[in-house]
Amino acid sequence: MATAGALAPLSLRADAATDTIWQWLPASDDGSILTARHEAASVVVGEAIYLLGGRGNRPVERYTPSTGQWENLGVAPMELHHFQPVAIDTDIYVIGAFTCCYPRESIVQQIYRFNTLTATWDVAGNLPESRLRGSSAAVGRNGKIYVLGGNTQGHDGGAVAWFDEFDPVTGVWNELPDAPHARDHFSAALVKDQLVAAAGRQTHLPNPSANPVLETDLYSFSTGQWQTSTKIPTARSGAVTVSHGTDVIVAGGEINTATTALSTVEAFDTRSSTWRTMPSLQMGRHGSGGGVLAPYLYMLSGASSLGGAVETETSERLLVPNLMGESGESGESSETGETGETGETGETGETGEAGETGEAGEAGEAASSNKGGAFNFWLIALLVLIRCTTRRCIDPTAKSCTVR
Repeated sequence: MATAGALAPLSLRADAATDTIWQWLPASDDGSILTARHEAASVVVGEAIYLLGGRGNRPVERYTPSTGQWENLGVAPMELHHFQPVAIDTDIYVIGAFTCCYPRESIVQQIYRFNTLTATWDVAGNLPESRLRGSSAAVGRNGKIYVLGGNTQGHDGGAVAWFDEFDPVTGVWNELPDAPHARDHFSAALVKDQLVAAAGRQTHLPNPSANPVLETDLYSFSTGQWQTSTKIPTARSGAVTVSHGTDVIVAGGEINTATTALSTVEAFDTRSSTWRTMPSLQMGRHGSGGGVLAPYLYMLSGASSLGGAVETETSERLLVPNLMGESGESGESSETGETGETGETGETGETGEAGETGEAGEAGEAASSNKGGAFNFWLIALLVLIRCTTRRCIDPTAKSCTVR
């Protein structure tokens, strides 16, 4: 235990300051790089992140952190943008997308499916005529896809609160209760048995980036009921939304009151229904791809200006353990990890404290402390290993990275 306590300041203090900020994604050994885009999205499948869509029919690109390389897997059957992809096994579904041109983009009725093993596309079904919309959110649960919100008229009005279930196996659609608030230009996230819808807007001309939706809407799959929770602190749309443990993280975005994209990152704790501020992005971006692939949260490409005139080839990442440590709840941070609530198992060591004045209680407390010390030692060792083997770019335009 004394050894673990001594290691922290010697080995981690300098790196801890670095790891609490976003870092530019290291350059690849083979010089591969993503294609700049916005109104795009990404999803994690296996040990890779797939970047899809964007205005102008950008190619599907796969980033594999273990190799640091980007692979171009070809373009989609048509231009697809303003959607949230859903991964089921090794397939990626694009549902509720727009195509073509501002301000009244066409709605893509087909549900396109990308096979990550063969890098081929097919059509897996269609949106019902009465529920056509783009710029909607989508999440996968138990083999089914849930489509929320969206817009029926591109950027010229038409935000809806619709909520639907699609079964890719049977092709059957079911209409579910509308959400409390209509919204588009947002993503949703699933935490346990709860869907979380945060940020977004109700788009219409002449100022499409105005009219943000501040309310956080929660849907319980257990009860089939919606409720409205705490408002998001920073109004924005076009942000990346991901789940991480019991948190929902909203990163980046845009708002009509700023000429550049937002670098703000905030997390919603589904246990307490409270928001907290996370480390800000190195570069404000909206319409980006993003996802959690341990040990990092990634933000990929996007537009750095309001509306999307300036697309960026840069990407950045934040070390996942720092997300866990931001909760401010000492001793419970491990509950927010992707491995589940394993941190709670440490509480079993506290059973010995039932007899606070007896030796049994002291023995139980000592055992708990020893276990905690061992855990801290190995956690520190892991973080040191990660930092020592990870290359980081100081400048996003650099052709190579230094090892630090």
